[in-house]
Amino acid sequence: MEKCVEREVRVNVDDGSRPETPAFLLLSRCLTRCKILNGIHFTNSWMAKYQILQFNRGALRIGVLGCGRFGKQLVLSLLHLTDLTATCITVSTRRPEKLSDLSEMGIKCFYDNKRLAASVDVMFLCCLPSQLLAVSSQIHGCIAESCVVYSVVTAVPAARLKNLLAHSSIVRPHYFFHRKSSWPKLWQSGITPVEALKIQEVIEATSPFKKASILCLDPKWIEVVMYSVLNALHLLKVPHHLSLDVLNDLMFNPSQDVEAIDNPTLLTRESFVNASCIQSLSFNSLFPWFDLASVSMRNTPLTKFFLTHPRLQVHLSFIYRMSLLRKKQLSEDSDCCGR
Repeated sequence: MEKCVEREVRVNVDDGSRPETPAFLLLSRCLTRCKILNGIHFTNSWMAKYQILQFNRGALRIGVLGCGRFGKQLVLSLLHLTDLTATCITVSTRRPEKLSDLSEMGIKCFYDNKRLAASVDVMFLCCLPSQLLAVSSQIHGCIAESCVVYSVVTAVPAARLKNLLAHSSIVRPHYFFHRKSSWPKLWQSGITPVEALKIQEVIEATSPFKKASILCLDPKWIEVVMYSVLNALHLLKVPHHLSLDVLNDLMFNPSQDVEAIDNPTLLTRESFVNASCIQSLSFNSLFPWFDLASVSMRNTPLTKFFLTHPRLQVHLSFIYRMSLLRKKQLSEDSDCCGR
């Protein structure tokens, strides 16, 4: 609902994508599902649990549309840098017979873009810009309502993707690289993204919210991710006050790898919607459906929240680094055990 966010237009700066940011998006979606299924906040929300378990036993369904050089590296990064299993990932590409190595891992590979778009929770759009019109005509109006489209197509802004796909849940990150940096020294010749993101120095350097990092991620990206979580909870008919509990639990409560932030300013209704929308919310009302493409282009209440609480970005940077360092440690432990 566009009326629930501010109308100030924001200029988009175009850039590419990196394999580490999808992991953060998928982590937030997976943890949201886990918290509902565990019943911490939703002991009586049997319908929400049923709807999650109805598909793929509650696992997040990932689709990769286009599996050339970048798409394949993305698939391998998702397998090695997240907790996703091969059975959660589906690939649609024009030459599926060339992906025998992925098929042997248990990944479904075929060529049916329409089928893919209608059956996944998160779809990574990895086609070439020259192929976008043909691909969008195939899947136009077919993307599942619950699906978040994560685009890595160069030079195509979220607003255009929204029109081409007839779908508003678009995530497209924007990066800014420092001209004077040690990036060439860190990214060794011939090293793959999966290998690089197991090196602690690279993890530190690519941290999205770390001010001293080699690259800077537009803060709008994390806003879009958080609004996408609210949309997922909206589809599960979770009341807005419980949705806030989930987000605050995800952001601030301690986990196995991350300590709780001291005295955090918790997210409230005012963090996401404007005053007129708040007046329309009763205790058990749902948050409205948010147009993610519009969120990426306009200032929202969450924009103001981040600006007035800079410690939160430091905390998110720490979460990012610890999540990848944990995967690195688990990988090393498995190698030592001969698994």
